[in-house]
Amino acid sequence: MQSRIFGCLLAAGLLLASAPATAHHSLYAVFDEEQSVTLKGLVSKVEWVNPHVYLYLDVTDESGKVSTWSVETFPPTTLRRAGLTREKLGQGEMVTLLGYKARNGTPLAFLRKLTFADGRELLISLGDIKTVK
Repeated sequence: MQSRIFGCLLAAGLLLASAPATAHHSLYAVFDEEQSVTLKGLVSKVEWVNPHVYLYLDVTDESGKVSTWSVETFPPTTLRRAGLTREKLGQGEMVTLLGYKARNGTPLAFLRKLTFADGRELLISLGDIKTVK
């Protein structure tokens, strides 16, 4: 009986201790999947960090005004499995991306498809990421 109580208490303790580790924002709470955005610009910065890699893209509009967009992607491990490394996604790279816009109207997007100047593409869907040559 004592071992059963101990086991239940141990399981409850482990569940409570792991709750902060599973905390994560909802993609759809921040980004609107109904609002796509296509951006073409120069990668000005890459933050290759957990939990998500961030790209900063300098986009020039028709009037010549440059705005910097923050683009959230997947974790570094996920991108590496798809063949994308920090070195392959460097500063100064010209890219076109398709993403979901932020709900709050700021220049923030979640990456769905990344196209490099040489035609290589990285397609991203929830639960799947692949490089298309």
